[in-house]
Amino acid sequence: MVKLVIAEGGSPDFEYVNRPSGAGPVHQASVRFPSGRTVTFVTLDFPYGPIDDESRVCSADRTVCFPAQP
Repeated sequence: MVKLVIAEGGSPDFEYVNRPSGAGPVHQASVRFPSGRTVTFVTLDFPYGPIDDESRVCSADRTVCFPAQP
């Protein structure tokens, strides 16, 4: 199961907080527009089965976070 998230702002380096058991790595690609705006495309690979409600994916500076659940 794969989840795609488009995140605006924050650090371009995303990682799990309370990583779900069996979850794959966080893959990301960032684009900076001429206006200075940054958008990061984040994909997550999940195992099938329940995922802890406390699992989140956050930017390195923790300004952008979202639930890790699919």
